Amino acid sequence: MPAERKPTTDEILKKYSGKIESQIKTESSEKTNYSQSYTAFKEEMAPELSSYENLCRSFGSIIKVKASEDDEKKIKRNIEIAHLEIEPWQALSLSIVSFIAVFFLGIGISVAIALIKGFAAFPFLFFILMTFVSIFLFYFMNSYPERLAKKWRLKASSQMVPAILYIVVYMRHTPNLEKAVAFASKHLQPPLALDLRKVFYNVEIGKFSTIKESLDNYLETWKDYSIEFIEAFHLIEGSLFEPEN
Repeated sequence: MPAERKPTTDEILKKYSGKIESQIKTESSEKTNYSQSYTAFKEEMAPELSSYENLCRSFGSIIKVKASEDDEKKIKRNIEIAHLEIEPWQALSLSIVSFIAVFFLGIGISVAIALIKGFAAFPFLFFILMTFVSIFLFYFMNSYPERLAKKWRLKASSQMVPAILYIVVYMRHTPNLEKAVAFASKHLQPPLALDLRKVFYNVEIGKFSTIKESLDNYLETWKDYSIEFIEAFHLIEGSLFEPEN
């Protein structure tokens, strides 16, 4: 039995370009406030992130722990990917505070039992159990930003092909990368839609001076995960400078 033929790039573009071009024609010309749009969209789709951010700001700010340069870069990268608005030291401090709180809770309860019932009744098994719980909680909270980042990338990766399609079709209609990315951010499903909105958000808040700088910074987060996605964007950017036939 012959293998099923895979559709060519032109066939895929032809199949979806009609639908996307109809969206382009009905697209509103209003300027989007990406600062408000990004913040509202994030709060709507990611309550888990807000809960963790609140924990970091509340308990992670009790003490300030300085991480090593490599660890800080790693935590900062995961924080950026997961769209967390916290500092690396807050994430690290939360894990340490969690460990200290549970560990000393275990000591306090164990000592209280020993004082009431006598030292012979000291609950060694309970104390050991609470020690293991505190160590587990430390590693759980310490790796939480990394798990959030992996979860985010896994979901976002399913939207890569539609993202490229939206941008390519839009640029065939209007050869403007900035408008094409903005168009894709409005019509894609989350979480990749939020990633693209953050590209504009970072320019609006002054983190980057141009959309290209912000986009290149975002694409760097996929360097170790999907080099094909980066290359696709670079090919699209390069097409802007190719002479027309």
